[in-house]
Amino acid sequence: MSIVKIENLYKTFHTKNGDIQALKDINLSIEQGDIFGIIGLSGAGKSTLVRCINFLEKPTTGRVYFEGTDMGKLNKKELLKARQSIGMIFQNFNLLEQRNALKNICFPLEIAGVPKAKAEERARELLKLVGLEDRERSYPSQLSGGQKQRVAIARALATNPKILLCDEATSALDPTTTQSILSLLKEINQKMNVTIIIITHEMSVVEKICSKVAVIDNSRIVECGDVKEVYTNPKSDMAKKLIIPKESITRTLKSGSYFRIIFDSHTTHRPILSELVLECNYPINLIYADSIEMLRENALGEMVIEKTGIEETDSKIKAYLKRNNIRYEEANN
Repeated sequence: MSIVKIENLYKTFHTKNGDIQALKDINLSIEQGDIFGIIGLSGAGKSTLVRCINFLEKPTTGRVYFEGTDMGKLNKKELLKARQSIGMIFQNFNLLEQRNALKNICFPLEIAGVPKAKAEERARELLKLVGLEDRERSYPSQLSGGQKQRVAIARALATNPKILLCDEATSALDPTTTQSILSLLKEINQKMNVTIIIITHEMSVVEKICSKVAVIDNSRIVECGDVKEVYTNPKSDMAKKLIIPKESITRTLKSGSYFRIIFDSHTTHRPILSELVLECNYPINLIYADSIEMLRENALGEMVIEKTGIEETDSKIKAYLKRNNIRYEEANN
């Protein structure tokens, strides 16, 4: 069942220098319980799209449905009520500096008219959920970046939302803290069945926890599907650019050509590189390698090896990969 459905959405900003079309013909369907990634470079339209989902930005044309309800047909009171079911966390945390962690989490409950005692009880439950039960009286200035984001996540969950929108929620964090926040989001998704929509420019974030992904480029969705399929077989130029670190690869290459080898749970533990060296009786130049663990617990990874430039040897590499049902792509520069 789709919890969010977007149909033919366009968003145009009118400026003194002319119109800027931020989104063009966006069509998306996000299922209940998904962790859905929306990825693209800066300026592609990601943040505008997430703000259209909760109607902080009103689409110029097109429709946004939340649980089957057309958000564009709601009056102001109905829209405010609908937004209580849509939590949001931001790159810069957006905590109130004059409030401690407990009071920050209570803030949306106060707006919703929840009694103080009940609001504080809920806030303490959420502080425990995000692992900060001992920091309820700490102010934002006394918290690390990761702790601030945990408070922000707890605040976003205060009203029991059905969706959590994460707009570059890990961009301001170091890699280790990013991993802990992503693990927390995955835990929230599994325990609370909260649908999570993650806006990011980092493929590593999508790879870590998302089940599905939409790639946005120049204000349009250029590719959409299961993360595993998009990762192993990217079709759009933007998806390829985000997945394959081509600049670092081409700087390392001597020949300018390479094989990208994709391995899954059936081939992850296979010594592919060693077998290729024995198969070809030739040194194989490894340019890049990476492995990830998908949300559905499917191991997946890739490595890039340089073409030897010897037709017979490169043919042997392809024959080995085909014989062993190992997916690969080749690039000739």
